Order: sequence, then structure tokens, then C-alpha cells
Amino acid sequence: MTNAYIVSGTLTDANTVKLDEPLPVSGGKVRVIFEATPSVTKQSLQDYLTDLRKRQAARGHVPMSVEEIEAQMKAERESWGE
Repeated sequence: MTNAYIVSGTLTDANTVKLDEPLPVSGGKVRVIFEATPSVTKQSLQDYLTDLRKRQAARGHVPMSVEEIEAQMKAERESWGE
């Protein structure tokens, strides 16, 4: 029976793949299937929140007011009963 492992890695040149984690095999011939994954760029928290707010504004999102949040919390707490 043959085991299959799914591991991410980086193609460093046309013949070399650097795996993100070791495989539980000692060596030998393998078959490799490549699937390109989208590049992920890291954003700072501030940049992420700025982009998030821009996307929300573009789709017309209006955040709840303090009064709306307090009313919702009050209604939720009253629903708990005693």
C-alpha cells in the first residue's frame, strides 16, 4: 500500500523544491504533483484594518452605533431570564 502526503513548499529553481516540513520517509523515488498556490503577502494589522474599512465602505456597510450595540446587548441579557 502506498501512502500519500500533502505538504506545502517553495519551488526554488526548476529542479528544487524546499518543503515546509519534513516527510516521514527516508528516501527513494517519489511522484510529485504540483499545484500553484496564491502568494500571500503579510500585512500589518493597521494596514489590514484600513483595507477592511475601505472594502466595507465600498459595499455600503454602516457600522452599528453605540446606542444600537447597547440596545442589542440589553435585549440579549434580558432574554437569558433568571
